[in-house]
Amino acid sequence: MAQNFWSSKDLEPKRQFRFIVSLQPGGTELRFACKTADRPSYTVGEQEHRFFNHTFYYPGRMNWNTVGMTLVDAITPGSTEVLYDYLSDIGIQQPRDFTSATSTTITKQSAVNSLGDVKIRELGTNDKGDTVIIGEWALVNAFITEVNFGSHSYDADEMVEISLTLRYDWAEYDAIPTGRKLA
Repeated sequence: MAQNFWSSKDLEPKRQFRFIVSLQPGGTELRFACKTADRPSYTVGEQEHRFFNHTFYYPGRMNWNTVGMTLVDAITPGSTEVLYDYLSDIGIQQPRDFTSATSTTITKQSAVNSLGDVKIRELGTNDKGDTVIIGEWALVNAFITEVNFGSHSYDADEMVEISLTLRYDWAEYDAIPTGRKLA
């Protein structure tokens, strides 16, 4: 007999607010600054095949979709500064003269290495009530494709937020049923 989800004290759903992101552009960890993070998603394409008066569909290529994140801009270490410095870390130079405009270029290796490992860790509690990692998404070969540094307004008292979009080759998920202590 299946256990009733709503009446069982032993079953606990994952909660949206119980997560932490490991994000280290330029080696500076911004774990504390992440306010929202999309979970990875994928799309399976389709291929159409027509045969007389009939149309049949077959699965095609699978693509991992981009992941969006929202960071709170802190003063120390400054998320804006870290993400702005990411540009020079991956090979972008201000074109002040011919040499600086042509001396470096962006490579996938520089973009991936500068960002470091990106992990979205889902949190839960163990039998003792300790906060533990119960699942972990790893974005393989991730790099930043878009940064929006937010806005300022005299009539608002909210924190400044920075929006990121990350592209990656694929995601790996590790379920940790017994939980793993936070490092």
